Amino acid sequence: MPKNMVALGTFDGLHIGHKAVLNQILNKGGSPIALTFNLPPKASECKNLLMTPEEKITAMQRLGIKVVVLDFEKIKNLTATQFLTDIAKEYNPSVIASGFNFRFGKNALGSTDDLQTFCNENGIKFCLANAVLSGDMPVSSTRIRQAVLNGEIALANQMLGRRFCYTAPVLHGDERGRVLGFPTINQLYPEIMVKPKYGVYASLTEIDGKIYKSVTDIGIRPTFKTDYTISETNIFDFDKSVYGKTAKVFLVDFIRAEQRFASVEDLKNSIDNDKQKALEILKSV
Repeated sequence: MPKNMVALGTFDGLHIGHKAVLNQILNKGGSPIALTFNLPPKASECKNLLMTPEEKITAMQRLGIKVVVLDFEKIKNLTATQFLTDIAKEYNPSVIASGFNFRFGKNALGSTDDLQTFCNENGIKFCLANAVLSGDMPVSSTRIRQAVLNGEIALANQMLGRRFCYTAPVLHGDERGRVLGFPTINQLYPEIMVKPKYGVYASLTEIDGKIYKSVTDIGIRPTFKTDYTISETNIFDFDKSVYGKTAKVFLVDFIRAEQRFASVEDLKNSIDNDKQKALEILKSV
């Protein structure tokens, strides 16, 4: 009978530090299981996700991992020992893996030292994934979240081990971009995701399984202001109607902050300049 190998964590973003944890249970001759939460335990992070819960689950399943989503509300008052005892009873793990900074149990009082002790006392192998560093500092979802907020997308992507992205339906817009000579696909930015610094980004856009080079403006469009965060993407060499379809936008690098223009002509000139900068950035992609 295959041995269960359990990884513990929130895994928001599934960044390179998370991969180090999951590697402790992959291809080790057992059945890999990830115990995670649908949303982060910290309420402040629940609308600042690095990927949607559905995308996180799908990504782990593609690695060959069975994903079990725990209801945080049902377990938040368990002591650290109760939490681990329940896991041991339910999954009978031969291995438990976690990151170096994993906390658990009521008020997050449980530490990796407690996890090591529990495993030693119950004949379970404990695998601790040490910090993965970027710029002499540990990679973490919190740090990546801050990089996205600051518009430091290249840094965020390096720590994620992939390009930060979001997915949303293509909506009908006012077609102002088309009039200006730069038609865009318009999307409401997902409310649950962390919002990048408002501005213009070199990007890649996936539609119907094909990826195109593009430039994306995220914000409230101050020249023609909106009351919500909108993503407007000009896809290069693309003239298909994709209203109602779903598009995934990958942010590659930051070009400039969002700004208000005094005239439509100034806006048009800036858009043209943004496109040229994006093309230069995307040459190596």
